[in-house]
Amino acid sequence: MRRRKFVIGAIFVAAAVLAGPASAQFSPFGILGAAARPLREMLGRFGHFPHSRHARAAEATRPTAAPAEFGVVGPAGWPAAYEDVLGFTFWPDRFAEQMRGHGIDVIAAAVIGPPRVRETRVATTGAAPTDSNAGDCRNTASALVSWPMSHIEETTKLTTAQHRALDKLDTAVNNAIKNIRAACRDTVSLSPRDRLAAAVQALWAVRDAGIDVRAPLKDFYNSLNDEQKVQFAWKQPQASPEQDGNAADSAMARRYQICAASSEQAAQHLLQQIEQTVQPRKEQEQSLQALRKAIEDMTKLVTAPCAQGIPENPVARLDAADDQIAGLSYAATSMELALNAFYSQLDTKQKAKFDSLGR
Repeated sequence: MRRRKFVIGAIFVAAAVLAGPASAQFSPFGILGAAARPLREMLGRFGHFPHSRHARAAEATRPTAAPAEFGVVGPAGWPAAYEDVLGFTFWPDRFAEQMRGHGIDVIAAAVIGPPRVRETRVATTGAAPTDSNAGDCRNTASALVSWPMSHIEETTKLTTAQHRALDKLDTAVNNAIKNIRAACRDTVSLSPRDRLAAAVQALWAVRDAGIDVRAPLKDFYNSLNDEQKVQFAWKQPQASPEQDGNAADSAMARRYQICAASSEQAAQHLLQQIEQTVQPRKEQEQSLQALRKAIEDMTKLVTAPCAQGIPENPVARLDAADDQIAGLSYAATSMELALNAFYSQLDTKQKAKFDSLGR
């Protein structure tokens, strides 16, 4: 709990510093008034998503874990969240897009219900695709997880000491997954506001899991020699010889715009579903506008990681993934406050309609 308060406090302080005295004010809903400013400042430091020929070839050899193997290790809108954290940590060329691609859609799924889609990941065990919108904990597996350590052992020649370090990391990962599973809540029958609260709890469990494995991950990585470390290094794809700097910048900007467009679409869908279901009256316009502002600001905030580069080593990538989860947790908490304030202005019939969302 102390760590969570520290993280939230740090986000508030950082936002205030970036915004400056004139604009470093927060509404009662906890919305960052200056969320757009740090985002604009980051646009000059876009990270590449892996679309190079080398990265595409590598995808064929990079393993992915099946949600059926891990069970639910994240909120209902992102049940494979911790799998993506671990995958991004070790193999960013395969997991960067699915890690960075989640944001406001997770919050929207908590409020209006996750979309029903079939899981398309290829399991190393050959398991069949599974329904990825689990709103309950029934498919939360109890067996120990061997991935990603099993793949590391298969592809990396380790010494006895390195094997011991990897075993400690394996134990830490399984303990972390166990803690996430323990925090899992059945959300199928919950109201939208309670589902959002459950998503916040699940996101914090995922971030705590990342913190818990950091020390053993660092010990394992430090035990590797330089040649072994190269296997887990991320190298930014270089622009082709025919591209000048401006062309490369434009390509990076386009990739960010794709990410931002997806987030904006999810945000618009969330607001439209709320409006169509509740049909606010004219006297409720002010509370609706406050909710709209909250959604817009939090969408900008959680889209920011799309503009960041991918760290070179696994420990730094785990830190980056944890920071993304913490930012999403903060955004979901802020949305809780905004949504509760909007809900309080509804009449009894409107509240009943709102509570039917996602059921």
